[in-house]
Amino acid sequence: MSSSYELHKDNEGAFNFSLKTEDGETILVSKPYFSKGSAINDISELQHICNYENNYQRNVSDGNEHYFELQTPRRKIIGTSPMFSSAESMENAIGLAKSVGTTKVINTH
Repeated sequence: MSSSYELHKDNEGAFNFSLKTEDGETILVSKPYFSKGSAINDISELQHICNYENNYQRNVSDGNEHYFELQTPRRKIIGTSPMFSSAESMENAIGLAKSVGTTKVINTH
């Protein structure tokens, strides 16, 4: 299995996507979109900006878990990672996002 974007339509008609590694691990998930085209546009933008370090906003939750947000240069959030128990795990996930985020594979569900 190769890394991929998984594009889903929920029961209310909204679209969202997730970026998955070759192992099926979810690295980040998007916000909901009202149209499939808008989701695909943001996937395209993510493919172009995922390698730039300054687009990753590192955060710590109230529960002391680490996560990151991938933002456009204009600070629009495109995707949010799952929670991680350590900063090191979060940094590893950012490294994965940089390496697999350029994938052209988009699976629609």
